[in-house]
Amino acid sequence: MFDLIDAACTPDAVITRLLQIQQLADLSPFIDVMFFREVADARALAIAPGGQSVPSGIEPFASGYTLATIDHAIRDWTPEDRRAFAEYLGSERTHAHLSALLDRVAEVKHRLGREGGFVLRLQALMWEAGCHPVQNDERDDPMYRLLQPAGANLGGNQE
Repeated sequence: MFDLIDAACTPDAVITRLLQIQQLADLSPFIDVMFFREVADARALAIAPGGQSVPSGIEPFASGYTLATIDHAIRDWTPEDRRAFAEYLGSERTHAHLSALLDRVAEVKHRLGREGGFVLRLQALMWEAGCHPVQNDERDDPMYRLLQPAGANLGGNQE
């Protein structure tokens, strides 16, 4: 998610993916899911800004999934692990974190639409007016390809 925001803040960036985020569920393709494994010499570290430290002896690693794609992995988990993950996702702490991310996205979109360069402001204004080619899936519009986000990977390592 942070990479998406950082990329959007560069001159002439295509900010379509950022513009498409309107509610909490829209964040899910951009939230990478980390897995953890026991490693004897792992040091305690924080894996996200404001996050709790991972205890010593536990190492985080990229799962290759996002919140949008994790269902594929969950099928193979034990009922206890599925329940624990659901509790984590439903926790107040997780909800507060995701809400803060959504607020940050809204803040960045507003700032880019008002203070960004011409290309950024144009994209934001088209989105606000409801005439952005990607928003309306107008594939015949010459600007559709230009404003379509590059690459199909929406986060994580899944193709």
